[in-house]
Amino acid sequence: MNRYVKQFFFRLLGVTLLLALLGGAVFYFFLQPYYLPVFPFLLGFFFLFTLLLHTYQLKIAHADFARFTRQHMLVTFGKLVVYSLVAVIYLALKKDNAVSFVIVTLLLYIVFSFLEVSHLSRITREKN
Repeated sequence: MNRYVKQFFFRLLGVTLLLALLGGAVFYFFLQPYYLPVFPFLLGFFFLFTLLLHTYQLKIAHADFARFTRQHMLVTFGKLVVYSLVAVIYLALKKDNAVSFVIVTLLLYIVFSFLEVSHLSRITREKN
């Protein structure tokens, strides 16, 4: 595992654990009626999917930086498609707490995307 992947893994793990604690506290103390039993699975899904795609993007950035921009756009589009499919399938199967699910999914997408983009930006600045 190269140092960038390892660095991102531990940062991602820390953010995921922090989100689990914050989400658990918010749902337990403030929003009990809106608790999503799928929340831990969403966290795990976002963690694994982000880690896999980020590792792939790091390999491309190191191998051929000219290809990186195009691939990054394709990966981002693919992520949106996959996340949308997961949301649509979940909402089709479970209509209760749909608003909570959409808000949580959107917040997770923003946090994980910010983490990924900030790490990739730092690495690409180092390379130039």
